[in-house]
Amino acid sequence: MKVVQRGSNDPDAMFAVVLPGSGYPALAPVLHWPARLLAAAGWRLAVVSWTPETEGGSDPVAFVRSALQQAAGGDVPDLLVAKSLGTLAAPWAAEQDVPGVWLTPLLGEAPVLAALRTMDERSIAVGGSADRLWRSGALDGAEIEVLEVPGADHALELPDWRASLAAQAQVFERLAEHLGG
Repeated sequence: MKVVQRGSNDPDAMFAVVLPGSGYPALAPVLHWPARLLAAAGWRLAVVSWTPETEGGSDPVAFVRSALQQAAGGDVPDLLVAKSLGTLAAPWAAEQDVPGVWLTPLLGEAPVLAALRTMDERSIAVGGSADRLWRSGALDGAEIEVLEVPGADHALELPDWRASLAAQAQVFERLAEHLGG
């Protein structure tokens, strides 16, 4: 696992940890643009990367929690930005009252779903209706904001690249609004 510091160097700046998916690094669009948005707004970021050889092993929840704690360096972040495998950090975030941007969360994992259901409007979950790991309606009634991209898969992509680009741009605009800039 590797952690790269990005954004502001001000130790008093708002602090976010970016957790990737399995085989979906922080340089991929669904994580890259939200991280750029936060960096441009003056946030301090700890961006995690891991390789398929190190992704979770027999206990992926413990792996993700350990990666998060290592990236945070003893601080409690103001925000988590997590994709897929990284959303296994949701129970920790709920315990610590840390809001998150939950990109294609693993809603089939009971602890992830339960944690997201306890989060308030400071958090947002984004998934695609064609993603087999997304559960349409699973967060109905919860305070967390939910954005579902019609026809999008687990990478928030559609069959046509132009449609994918347009849909992802709409997601990033919504995230910018949600995060205040």
